[in-house]
Amino acid sequence: MKRELERLASQTFDVLVIGGGIHGAISAWDAALRGLSVALIERGDFGGATSQNSLKIIHGGLRYLQDGNLARVRTMARERTTWMKIAPHLVHPLTCLTPTRHKLSRSRLVLGVALTANDFLSFDRDYQADPEKTLPRGKLISQGELANLLPGYDVRASTGAAVWHDAQIYNSERLLLSFILSAVEAGAEVANYVEAFGFLQQGDRITGVQARDIYSGEVFEIQSNVVLNCAGVWIDNVLEKISLRSEYATSVAMNIIVDQVWSGIAAGLPSRPVDGRPPQILFFVPWRDKTMIGTWHIPWKQAPDQFGLTEDILQKFIDEINSTHPALQITLDCIQHVTWGFLPVNKADANKDQVKLTRDGVVIDHRQSDNIQGLISVLGVKYTTARAVAEKAINLAVAKLAIKANKCETHLTRVMGGWIDEFITFLKQAQTETSDLLDEETGTHLAYTYGSEYRNLVESVKEQPGLAEQIDSNLRVTAAEVVHAVRHEMALTLADVVQRRTELGGAGLPPMIVLQKCAEIMGAELSWDLERQAQEIDLVIQKYPFKQMERLPS
Repeated sequence: MKRELERLASQTFDVLVIGGGIHGAISAWDAALRGLSVALIERGDFGGATSQNSLKIIHGGLRYLQDGNLARVRTMARERTTWMKIAPHLVHPLTCLTPTRHKLSRSRLVLGVALTANDFLSFDRDYQADPEKTLPRGKLISQGELANLLPGYDVRASTGAAVWHDAQIYNSERLLLSFILSAVEAGAEVANYVEAFGFLQQGDRITGVQARDIYSGEVFEIQSNVVLNCAGVWIDNVLEKISLRSEYATSVAMNIIVDQVWSGIAAGLPSRPVDGRPPQILFFVPWRDKTMIGTWHIPWKQAPDQFGLTEDILQKFIDEINSTHPALQITLDCIQHVTWGFLPVNKADANKDQVKLTRDGVVIDHRQSDNIQGLISVLGVKYTTARAVAEKAINLAVAKLAIKANKCETHLTRVMGGWIDEFITFLKQAQTETSDLLDEETGTHLAYTYGSEYRNLVESVKEQPGLAEQIDSNLRVTAAEVVHAVRHEMALTLADVVQRRTELGGAGLPPMIVLQKCAEIMGAELSWDLERQAQEIDLVIQKYPFKQMERLPS
């Protein structure tokens, strides 16, 4: 994957996607698979904004049964199966539970009915050849069994728990990147660090954008018959260039990472009212040897770029977490990493104390809403439904182009790295094939991270044995991955590699020695002098504002 801006300016595309988050990435892939000519530009790095904030769960929709919207639950259950099918190395089953209570709405009776309905609506969840992707039926367990699964949790107010199975993303940044890489493989032209600062317009028709290379400052035009605005909650920043605004406001979604609380199971625990905030369910999700906790939502009435993390905000989040499990006694010093992003809410709900997210992804046809042709905007909320929302957007784009195109096949097509029939068999084979070059844990890491593409990394190590060096021995990230990110995955900054191409920064700011090693390797690839390497390290540190509060030991 090469960043070739001249190719963006040299033709008229069928579809130009603005925004390289999860919805933009899948939309570009979908359009390319249908035979359309596609370009995608992202003003930062791919997945560098809201898509970076995730609990890494692909939901089957159980929680939405309370809305009575069976169609939504069915869609999410179907999409959960699809994710495990198209990205088998990156999406795996996850056991979940939530305590049952004496209160009717959370009683064993009601949640038992919900589990049965959930199983019925996800009837095809095991229609796959890979036994590793099997999702057992939901069940109710006793209070004693709950105590065994969640040691230390006060079960006295519970009557047991409801247990079901969803799926977990092994590495959400790599998953998003796999769609970008797959789009390129299908013929799309993509570029990060390119900003759309204006539209090209003929009468009431959008014909493309004025673009700027963030690095060189070069300005050029990209011609396109349809422009797809996938800028997330920044869609208004794009629309205001033609004096338009959407009907949506902004909220902040936040997750934290702490030392492992429980392993092997995700627990959705009800909070208690804190500072006037109504109770909600917070999930404790096992990830590597850590626990992710979230998602916590707060209203945000200002522009997303004006949000800043403060100790006061974090303390309120912590207070709510501790109300779910008082014995945990989390403090600011316990937090290892904080992620946040921005999600849409209806403007009618923007002034409410409790965030009420837009339930479904939104595809806006500006021909219908604003009498502007050639422009579509997309607002998404969840990883789970991102593929389905992208399909809807590209269906509309195809209709506007009025051309014959292939049908959507993103629910059937494996992403790059996903050519795996049975994951456990594949994993054992990968461990065997890498045993002469790498230890078993590193081979396992490569198989999970790159899927069937891990052999590209192995070949690099064979050609240059020094690339087997581990940048971080705990995470098993190798020098080969850093080089691969620069040469083949359009990594231009140290943050691109640390936060999104590898796992080095996924659980918090890496040690300085890790940053220095990584910067040195990238420096050799990109001709950075020592001053530039130091600048890149400083920029990475700035991406971890919680560390700068100096609350954590170094």
